[in-house]
Amino acid sequence: MPKRKIDTHQHFLPKLYVDAVGVDLLNAAMPGGVAPTWSVEAAIAMMDENGIDEGILSISSGPTLPDAPKLLRQCNDLAADLRSRHTGRFGSFASLPLPDIDASLKEVAYSLDELKVDGFIVFTNYNGMYLGDDHFTPLWEELNRRGTVVFVHPNQPPHDVPRVAPASVLEFPFETTRTATSLVISGAMSRFPNLRFILSHAGGTLPFLVPRIALSISMMPEVSERVGDTLAAIRSFYFDTALSAGQSSLSALVQIADPDRILFGTDFPFAPTGAIRQFGKVLDEIQIPGIAMEKVYGQNAAHLLGR
Repeated sequence: MPKRKIDTHQHFLPKLYVDAVGVDLLNAAMPGGVAPTWSVEAAIAMMDENGIDEGILSISSGPTLPDAPKLLRQCNDLAADLRSRHTGRFGSFASLPLPDIDASLKEVAYSLDELKVDGFIVFTNYNGMYLGDDHFTPLWEELNRRGTVVFVHPNQPPHDVPRVAPASVLEFPFETTRTATSLVISGAMSRFPNLRFILSHAGGTLPFLVPRIALSISMMPEVSERVGDTLAAIRSFYFDTALSAGQSSLSALVQIADPDRILFGTDFPFAPTGAIRQFGKVLDEIQIPGIAMEKVYGQNAAHLLGR
């Protein structure tokens, strides 16, 4: 087993957030219609059971937030307090009140300068604007200047979800693919080289679609000139293993990802402890050429987060 195990995809649901958003809205966003409960004791128990030394906390995607700057500031402060009270067990990706860029830039300064956070969580789209949209350029410029980590998490798409499966089953992986492609096509991966983007859930469907995306970009001269080497742009992303512990998904991922940029993630508490235990066994036993699990479990994240 590795010397250190870091979970870069771990959520928390503080009471102030649940009270502000409302349990009914949180329940409606879940496949089974029931949102998970969360407590610091449950999070530590899950980590202890699964040999996880540290979890990087973030607020997961959800409904539109009332008074977002104030509420997310409180959540960011609470995560910092948990990190202080449980030394070495928690880090944090701070939340930003996007799509409000001015308010988000203020939160960036506060979170980095005062709270010393590990980075920021952003969602795949805001009102239908994906992350390669020019709207986000001032934010990327500032985060690039500071050399920051950005954890990209899927959220509801800006269209009606087909009655095939809940959004989290199919639309979330597609959303991650859409916003990653948006970043690549915009040229963001070369314009902001000091920004480290982590894509959730092994990049969604991105590994499978890379050849198609690269071919399509080559057929658009202006886009191709802006992007440069499409495969290199995609290889500059980081990827986590949350809900993706399988031979097929990880075998596809290693074909397009830098092995030093694959990170361990659980998606707790949205992935329950039983599921985490199950896919933990898969990861412990899996053997895929090109993937060194001691790096995935901790070394890659330790290097990225300065541990």
